[in-house]
Amino acid sequence: MRSNFSTETVPGAPWAFIAVMGVTGAGKSTFIQWASGSSEIQIGHDLESCTSDITGYTFYFNGYNINLVDTPGFNDTHKSETEVLQDIATWLRETYEGDTRLNGVIYLHSLGNVRMEGSALRNLKMFRQLCGREPLKNVILATTFWSKVTDDEALRREEQLRATPEFWGDMLDRGSTMKRLVDRPNALEIVGLLVKKPQVTLQIQHELVEDNKSLVDTAAGQAVNEELMRLQQKHAEDLERVQKELHEALEEKDHEMQYILEQQSQRLDKEMDKVRRQQEQLRYDRRAERRKIESEFGLQMHQMREEYERRALAEREAQQVMLQQLNFDQAVALVRANESKIPVREREELERKIAELSKELNSMSANKTKPEKSGVRTERKKKGSSRYLFKALQVVLPVTTMALLGVPIFSPFGGGGGGLMEKILGGGGEEEPAV
Repeated sequence: MRSNFSTETVPGAPWAFIAVMGVTGAGKSTFIQWASGSSEIQIGHDLESCTSDITGYTFYFNGYNINLVDTPGFNDTHKSETEVLQDIATWLRETYEGDTRLNGVIYLHSLGNVRMEGSALRNLKMFRQLCGREPLKNVILATTFWSKVTDDEALRREEQLRATPEFWGDMLDRGSTMKRLVDRPNALEIVGLLVKKPQVTLQIQHELVEDNKSLVDTAAGQAVNEELMRLQQKHAEDLERVQKELHEALEEKDHEMQYILEQQSQRLDKEMDKVRRQQEQLRYDRRAERRKIESEFGLQMHQMREEYERRALAEREAQQVMLQQLNFDQAVALVRANESKIPVREREELERKIAELSKELNSMSANKTKPEKSGVRTERKKKGSSRYLFKALQVVLPVTTMALLGVPIFSPFGGGGGGLMEKILGGGGEEEPAV
């Protein structure tokens, strides 16, 4: 009888896709580590973001192959709110276009936060607009870090989240579920609740694909844009006040105050420029730009297209080099983050190949004739061992599928005797990927 949990997926089992969201420091990585049993997840212990890209982690639980998708925090330390929304929206659009639907979304909130205000409230509003009203039935709101506060204080904060409409109250009234996350059994319980729910289309997916809206015109995009407009107005008022005070300091020949105000003015200029860049990024529509380039003629557009292609080629070459430096486990995380975009049959072939290569790499490490020195990594941890996976997938998957998975396409390589790795490497030569 098959166990109800395995870190490896099971061929033929149905798939469930669950997105994990929340602000930086809410415990997303800890939750995914508990649920998936993966030891590859980096967990932060401060407010520095550990998740800058969208990454998928797969496992088998209670009859389902599950893909937990880790997303950047809405207040990511390395990205603006606009960039985070753009990344999540792009992934959701491509997933929807790939005919894959989410079973649900898990939103985490740390009880270690004294109160819900400022950026946390803004991000919660954006999350609600991203989901829409009907999909809230597929949302689990989970509280984390109960050990950071006393029991009485934790219960008080939990009740505040539940009872306040602007916090979680409204979402709970519309069908969302509230849970506590304190250990691994809690994590698996939450996953088990969502895999049984019917798949759902989030509001932003419908807006981007069915309504063909630009990101800025979606409800979530408008929520971000409203905040940017508020910041722009505030910075403009502050700058006007500082410039008035600076003029007075110049008249009074107060050089010390003049220096302080000049520094404030420069800081506000930078903040306003930052807001303007985010507004431009929010309005940028990659699909509209692509249609415009394809439909317009003339020397100017031709030159723009050539420049775009030159930069894209340079970026692709750099990405190819970077991908070849990954180890095997990092490569697996990469393709699993994108496997929702490919058909079920090819997804099962992908998981079968991952399991096959993983087993052989583990065997290679165990059968080394020379004992490894302390600190030397196993085969699957070695830098560059990603090529084992990428080349093997090229043999069994179409080129279009490889592109959707975001992995490099290698030049044709010869066969040869020996084991699977020798066949993959084509006799051990190091080919350059075809760009």
